[in-house]
Amino acid sequence: MKTVNVGNVNFHNYSFTEFMDLFKSRLEKGQKTFVVTANPELVIFANKNEQYLKTLKKADFITPDGIGIVIASKILKKPLKERVAGFDLMGKLLEYAEDMGFTVYLLGAKNETLEKAYQNILKKHPNLKIVGKHHGYFDISDEKVAKEINDLKPDIVFAALGFPKQEYWIERYIEQFEKGLFMGVGGSFDVWAGEVKRAPDLWIKLNLEWLYRLIKQPTRLKRMLALPMFLIKIIFGRK
Repeated sequence: MKTVNVGNVNFHNYSFTEFMDLFKSRLEKGQKTFVVTANPELVIFANKNEQYLKTLKKADFITPDGIGIVIASKILKKPLKERVAGFDLMGKLLEYAEDMGFTVYLLGAKNETLEKAYQNILKKHPNLKIVGKHHGYFDISDEKVAKEINDLKPDIVFAALGFPKQEYWIERYIEQFEKGLFMGVGGSFDVWAGEVKRAPDLWIKLNLEWLYRLIKQPTRLKRMLALPMFLIKIIFGRK
């Protein structure tokens, strides 16, 4: 596999289309797949938390979900092909699951948010088989949640628990499942629920989604400062 190490995290160097082709193939074969969509915040956290870094090393695929990761790879002169956002992957996987009859499970968010996301997903994909859903307010040591999901044998599990919880949950329980693509999708259910608006396509194409989110949610400023700090560390680390 082609990987690029950025901040001690090995990102898989595939385009969006190539990632989707790989995921489709693994779904068709019933191969278990652990997917992490990683942005600079996640990488910074992993470098401060050895347990989380070890968890990331168990993932089958790590996508560069953040333009900061792509910029950093160019600074390191090992350029990643493109940003591959978790929300976009989720959208394409839902579309593919509907077309192929694969089953989906939704895990995460508040009950009200989860229900709205569920309804909106079904409006867009009326033939999609969503076999179950569960809110994200539980302790990952609660094995009942994993057992309930396992009994339904979903082909895809979207875990919107936020990092590091979603990756810890997948790492802890994936071995108990016979099959399934498991992907952490952070705040994607909030967007599907209509509670958070995604940037217009033009902003996304110009790699300015982070700026749009900052304008809409000024309280994210502290989190956004992680990006320049991340790039500074990459530059000085390179030197």
